[in-house]
Amino acid sequence: MTFRLLFFSLLATAMGQSVVMTTLPPLGREVGLSEFNVAFLMSSSAIMYALGNAFWSRIGKKRGYRRILIIGLSGYTMGTLIFASVWFVGLQGWLAGSALFAALLLSRTGQATIMSATPPSVVGMAIAISNDNERVKAISKVSSAHSLGQILGPTFAGLMVSIHLLAPLYGITLMTLIAVVLVWRFLPQVHAASANAPAGSKASQPARTIQPFVPVLIAMNVSVFLAIAMMQQSLAFFLIDHHGLTTTEAAQAVGLAMMISAVCALTIQVTLVQRTSMHPGNLLKIAFPLLSIGYLIIYLHQQPMHLYIAMLFLGSGLGISYPAIAALASSSCKPENQATVTGFITASPAMGYIIGPPIAATLYSMGNRMPFIAASVLLALVTVIAITHLRARPTKVNP
Repeated sequence: MTFRLLFFSLLATAMGQSVVMTTLPPLGREVGLSEFNVAFLMSSSAIMYALGNAFWSRIGKKRGYRRILIIGLSGYTMGTLIFASVWFVGLQGWLAGSALFAALLLSRTGQATIMSATPPSVVGMAIAISNDNERVKAISKVSSAHSLGQILGPTFAGLMVSIHLLAPLYGITLMTLIAVVLVWRFLPQVHAASANAPAGSKASQPARTIQPFVPVLIAMNVSVFLAIAMMQQSLAFFLIDHHGLTTTEAAQAVGLAMMISAVCALTIQVTLVQRTSMHPGNLLKIAFPLLSIGYLIIYLHQQPMHLYIAMLFLGSGLGISYPAIAALASSSCKPENQATVTGFITASPAMGYIIGPPIAATLYSMGNRMPFIAASVLLALVTVIAITHLRARPTKVNP
């Protein structure tokens, strides 16, 4: 029951995030915002999200993950409602220019600050109730909700934008509200301190310090999501400017592409990550090349079918990389340091979104395919680092 509630909580927020990423560039075009305005909205909210992840991870360890998860889900519900309403005011022409941008910025950063409590609470609880040798599978179980959310979110957005561009944002608030009620009613309280020392398990193991390659793993995860941010920031604009799609058509096309990627990520997690006995370090040596190839195909693509093929590679790489990185990093430290490491791991996607959108906007002004080749080169470099730096890692996570 606990894993199901954690799964649904992350699913609701993942759907919401994928809806936002699908609709934000077209909405920006509708109200006259530039690519840099949209990039700044993404980056500023990502800064607050990253800071919030580290903060809420520590608070969750002290106050209990259930309470912090309820805060995160409640903040997401109210924040999305306010954010969508500001867009509505802008689309009606009641607010425009700098005033509209300021209102969007304030509502989005406020939302990000509170909703950032959700991922560290979910991942922290998953780590707390699982043994070391089951950690990859446990994290994969809950993180697969993110993949499913990316499947359902763009699909939901694609259907709802035919009604109105804002319909997906308003609609997603209902799902996060349901998640709040379910967590409040049924999820048991779990404290990191009490869950980290079951009899004959973690308490009996030798203490571990944080290994020096943990910061490298966090940097790798930041790079993965930096590349995703560059792609998501640029793809809708590319489809509008290069392929001549309307804003609604671009939102639907991006939604379909992201759905294909997420289906592949979920499939790879269920069929490989949750069943394999491979060391997480070896899984990463598979994931990063797949990501690099995917972005290269997007850079080279001429037909929509090529884009969707690229999404198969991206989905496969993403489905493997996050649970492998999270498991390898959290298993390489003392139990008392796991909250800190978990906070950094769950914050690392937001770190990528801090710098990814402005970099993409700058590269896009130089050439509308430049963000995609930059992402490919970045992941190729990460592949080299993974092969060289992780080659001496042991075959088992446990010491």
